Amino acid sequence: MRQSPSDLLNSTPPYKDNPIPNSVGIVMPMRDGLPFFKLAFHSVISFTDYPYTFTIVDNMSGFKTKKYLHALAKNHPINILRYDEEFNFSAQVNLGLRFAFRNPQVKYGLILNADLVVEPHWLSNLVEALESRKENNVGLAGPVSNIANQYQTSFRDHSQAIVPHLSGFCLIFRREVFYKTGGFDQQYSGGCYEDRDFCEIAKAEGYQCLVDRKTYIHHYWRGFRGHGSQSDTEAKKNEERFYNKFPKLKKQESQLV
Repeated sequence: MRQSPSDLLNSTPPYKDNPIPNSVGIVMPMRDGLPFFKLAFHSVISFTDYPYTFTIVDNMSGFKTKKYLHALAKNHPINILRYDEEFNFSAQVNLGLRFAFRNPQVKYGLILNADLVVEPHWLSNLVEALESRKENNVGLAGPVSNIANQYQTSFRDHSQAIVPHLSGFCLIFRREVFYKTGGFDQQYSGGCYEDRDFCEIAKAEGYQCLVDRKTYIHHYWRGFRGHGSQSDTEAKKNEERFYNKFPKLKKQESQLV
């Protein structure tokens, strides 16, 4: 049946303090990049049709961005946290998730980049994907996109697939996954490899990663990456740290080349 515009815009406002059971705690780390952030924020507010809380973790943005965030907090039931250290994606994510999970009604955590645009039903689709594959011990799920890893860069269809790992630009997982893994490893500088690390530890705990190709999210990565990203040297150090933690992966991947 064809959907009407009113169906597509059937969004629900976030809960601030008292979410209902089985809600999703959305965490969006950000640092300036205001034009991209506005698109990301308002797409979430406009197209989210599943109960959620919304926590923004601001990493030392400038005055203009802080002023805008202050106005958002006055007009929307959202939470804004400050992270006043050098850019560390893992630390920002952990801060926001621990804040969201302090409420036992929040069953899922979801990290979302501040440089993307979501589509109608994106969140209900991802939750449905997790729950529909619960018997397979799927604990993490992600969408497809125009810019992602090799498993998630794809056009939309209605298939699903178990994959080795998922990208952190939009990643949903069960509450227990976060606590069993200990969260994201903050020893990774900036933002690189911490998402793969998280997936590997989750898999060691018995969980699987799922791509839901019914859910498509547009990612502006190249236009936004300069805000708070790490240097090539830091990225190389992150790569070394990752493969030192998971040496079998390096051997397996070298055999595929």
